[in-house]
Amino acid sequence: MSYRPLIVIAEDEPDTAKLLAYRFRLSGVETIIATDGITALNEVMERKPDLVILDLMMPRMDGLEVCRLLKASPITRRIPVLLLTALASPADKLKGFGSGADDYLTKPFEVSELVARVFALLRRAAEVTHP
Repeated sequence: MSYRPLIVIAEDEPDTAKLLAYRFRLSGVETIIATDGITALNEVMERKPDLVILDLMMPRMDGLEVCRLLKASPITRRIPVLLLTALASPADKLKGFGSGADDYLTKPFEVSELVARVFALLRRAAEVTHP
């Protein structure tokens, strides 16, 4: 059996979450959907995914705080985080990268671009882990 990457998709908009999960499954990636920040944080801590896609505006805990907490933990700090959000101003992007995000993509987005970015982040993470 071949290795299938695991991604946590933290997205409170059900249609977007389902679309992303479906598209990644077609690409051979396992997904877990979290509909709020606390659930996303718990899933990442429990499952140790290969990558996290985080919406910034979520209930219970926003994506910036989730990202900060993940990057502050020695257990999860090396997991790549891609922020996917409608917040598109330069200030928002700086806050995102300042929270430790590895990439930032604004909504609306092209699914093919998101998939390409995710696989690029997964490749880079694999190179760091297994040079």
